[in-house]
Amino acid sequence: MSANFNPYVQGWRVGNAPSSGNGGIWGISSGEPPSVFGALPGGQAGRGTRGPPAPGATIFYITDFRPNVLNASVLDARGRQCYKIHRTVYYDADGRTVALVDWAGASPSVEMPGLLPRQALRSWLHTAPDRASRVTDIRGIPHVWVPDGEDICRLGRIGVTHDAVQIELSEHAMESHLAEVCILSASIFLSGFRID
Repeated sequence: MSANFNPYVQGWRVGNAPSSGNGGIWGISSGEPPSVFGALPGGQAGRGTRGPPAPGATIFYITDFRPNVLNASVLDARGRQCYKIHRTVYYDADGRTVALVDWAGASPSVEMPGLLPRQALRSWLHTAPDRASRVTDIRGIPHVWVPDGEDICRLGRIGVTHDAVQIELSEHAMESHLAEVCILSASIFLSGFRID
């Protein structure tokens, strides 16, 4: 992977699915990443070099790509389905809508019923002034996503394994009920769509 690759703007290429012709969605593969659209630094660590999960971490996996991360299942570490992603709608295990992302038009929007009113995706996942991270505001508290090698870290660690996206959440993220926010953020980062 290129040292200048920017997962915040482009998403990783995961599986064998090619991108769609409209700037679309990346599947999961080991192919070369697309050219860099943004200015955030990328890491130089290779896949498979991540350390073990932190003590007390909760692990989720976005898997079962049909054909990509925006149509997939989210499983816990025991393999139980917790969420389902259907391109624009995110459901919990009971079928309740937990998030909506509208990718149409020049400015995609995001909404999380009861938590986040509908707003421009680029406003919600805005780039920090130094362009080295993205900031998500939840309940008035800013949470920062920072590249760390090929992972995206802060509330936890988001990375790509050979057949899934692994989301390792800190105890703080789980205690703050941010699992759904982190799963939504991970799928957006890895979708291949431009945020800005």
